[in-house]
Amino acid sequence: MTTCGGSCGTYAMYSLEANMMERSCTCCREVSTTKKEVEMICPDGSKFNHSYIHINKCGCQRTECVTPEATQVTRSRRRRR
Repeated sequence: MTTCGGSCGTYAMYSLEANMMERSCTCCREVSTTKKEVEMICPDGSKFNHSYIHINKCGCQRTECVTPEATQVTRSRRRRR
């Protein structure tokens, strides 16, 4: 497998007790990888070795929640440079 994808539990909800939004964000990413090497055979019969990173296992990892407003500001700053 060379990609990770899937659904991880991300949510935002209002907390009456804290009187604010509480957010939990996770993203799907590689947990375990292995470097693999394969022999490539070309149409002309020549061969060469190619190495790549193979994903053994994917999982959900907690990450910082970014609000849409913060994302928009970051994009605006990037355009100005």
